[in-house]
Amino acid sequence: MSSIKIDIKKKPLLQKVTIMTTGSRGDIQPIVAIGIALKKAGYAVRVLTQPSETHAMLLNDFGLEHVPFGMDVDRFMREDEETRKSMETGDTLKFFKCIASSIENHTAEFCEPFYDELIGEGGVHRPDLLLVSYLNRYFGLYAKHVLKIPTIEIKFQHWVFDNPKRAPMGMPTLPMGMHKFIQTKLMVPQDYKNFLKFDKYILNIAVLRKTEDTEINNSGSGDCNEFSIPCLDDFLLYEQLLESEVNHSPLLPTLICQSPLFKDILHPTLPSSQMLRFTGPVIIETTDQIGEGIQSFGNNNEIEKIKEFIASNVRKPVYMGWGSMIRKSTQEMVIFAIEALMMSNQRGIILGGSAGLSLEVLEAAVVAGNAKNDGHGKKIIDYAKENVIFVNKASHEWLFPQVSMTVHHGGAGTLNAALRAGVPTIVTPVFGDQYDNSFAVQNLGVGVGFEQQLQKIDVKDLSKAINIVANDPTIAKRAKEVGEKMRNENGCSAIVKEVEKYWIENVTTGRLFVDIKDWKSATKQMKSSNDRKTQRNRILIGSALIVAGIAFFMK
Repeated sequence: MSSIKIDIKKKPLLQKVTIMTTGSRGDIQPIVAIGIALKKAGYAVRVLTQPSETHAMLLNDFGLEHVPFGMDVDRFMREDEETRKSMETGDTLKFFKCIASSIENHTAEFCEPFYDELIGEGGVHRPDLLLVSYLNRYFGLYAKHVLKIPTIEIKFQHWVFDNPKRAPMGMPTLPMGMHKFIQTKLMVPQDYKNFLKFDKYILNIAVLRKTEDTEINNSGSGDCNEFSIPCLDDFLLYEQLLESEVNHSPLLPTLICQSPLFKDILHPTLPSSQMLRFTGPVIIETTDQIGEGIQSFGNNNEIEKIKEFIASNVRKPVYMGWGSMIRKSTQEMVIFAIEALMMSNQRGIILGGSAGLSLEVLEAAVVAGNAKNDGHGKKIIDYAKENVIFVNKASHEWLFPQVSMTVHHGGAGTLNAALRAGVPTIVTPVFGDQYDNSFAVQNLGVGVGFEQQLQKIDVKDLSKAINIVANDPTIAKRAKEVGEKMRNENGCSAIVKEVEKYWIENVTTGRLFVDIKDWKSATKQMKSSNDRKTQRNRILIGSALIVAGIAFFMK
C-alpha cells in the first residue's frame, strides 16, 4: 500500500458500519468489542447475527443495533439430539456434518436478512463499509463485487495447511504434508458448494420480488449501475477461491484478531501480506464488562459471590469453564471437574456453561450412580460444598487475574482472556482451532496444552496437569511475561485504525473500484477460457466416441 498520512480524526464519508457474524458466544463477544470501539470512534454500527438470547443480550448491553441473521446455533446445539450427541462423544466429523446440514436447511434465514438489510427497503440500511466474519465470506464477496460496498473480513483465528510438520485444527498430520489435500479436496469444495446455494437463493429473492431492489446503487464509484442480477461465477470462480486459499492471498483484506505471538508458532509458513494482518485480541474492557446494568457477564449477586469465595481463603482458586462444549454428559462432566480439583487439592470456580454444571447436577449424578458407590460420591459432594462454587456467568477479564490458573476448552475468546490475565492456563480442546490454541499454550510455555480431546482426557491426566502448573515457577513467570505483552496489544484500536486507513487509501482514492473492475475483467476472461476448454473437451470426447463407434461397426 502507498504511504498515505492518515489523520484518524477525519472520517470522510465513512459513517455507517455493518458487521456480520454467526456462531456461539465466542463468535459474538469479539464482534461486540469491535462494535463498541467503532461506536466510540463516532460510527453508527449495526450487527447482523443469529437470533439467540445470548447474542441479543450482549448487543443490547452495549447499545448496538441487532439485526437477526442466520440460525440460532445455541438453540440448535441444545435441541438437536444428533448434534448434541456428536458434541458429547467428541465425534468431530459428525458434529461438523450436522452443522453443515443445518446451514443448508436454514439458507433462507441467512439470505433474506442480508438482502433486506443491504439491498431492500430502498437501501436505507446500506452501510458505507461492511465487516464480515470468516463464515460469512460469500456475503462479503457479494457485497464487494455486486453492491460495491467496501468490505473487510474479520477472523478470530487463522490456519494454514502447507506446514508439513503439523496439520491445523486437530486434523491428522499426514506424511509428506499430504494433509493439505484436506483443505483443497474437502474444505474448499464444500465452501464453494455453500456459496452456490446462497447465490441461488439471493437470485430467487430478487426475481420473485420484482421491485427496484434489483437495481443496486454503485455507491462510491460516482455512477449508477443497472444490471441483470449477477450470478456467483460473474465475480468468483472455483479456481479463484482455491488459488486464494492455497497461495494465502485473501479475496478480502483480512484482519486476524490474534496476538502476533501466535504467528511463528501456528503459522511458520505464512508469508507476509498487506492483505492479512494480526491485530491482537479484541476485548471488551473489564470496566465495561462489570458496568452498571450489564447482564451478559453476571449480575451483582454473582460478582459478590465470587468476591466472597476468593477472599475466604488465602489459596487462590482454579477457574474451570468449557463454554458451549460438553464432555460425554452433563453429570459425567461435573464429576470429572470436581474429582480433578479434589485429586489436586485445589479450590475451584466452575462456570456452568452450556452443560449447565452445578451443585444440583453433581448431587443428581451421585444419586444416579455416576460416581462410585463406596462412599466416594459423598466425598465428592462434600468436597464441592466446601471448596467449589458454581456460577452461571462471569467476566473473564475481571476474574482471571484473581485465580491461580484457568482450565478451559481453548476457544479463541477464552484463551485470549486467559493469556492476558498473566496466570498459567490448561487447555482441553474439543474441536477445530481449540487444538491450535492448545498447541500454542504448550509452545509458549504458559501452561499445559493437551493433544487429546477433552472427551478422551482422564481425570488423573487433568489432575496431573493442574499439579504441574501449580508447582512450576517457570510456567508462572512465562505466563506473566506473555500476559504483559498481550495486554499491550489493543486489537479493537488496531481494527478501527485499519478500517479508517483502508477507507482513506482504497475508497476515497477510488482504488477499490478500479480493483473491482479489474477483477471482473479477469474473471470474465477466465470464465471464457474455461468455457472454451469445456467445449473443446466435449468435441474431443465426442469425436473419440464416433471414431470408436465406426471402428466397432467396421469389424
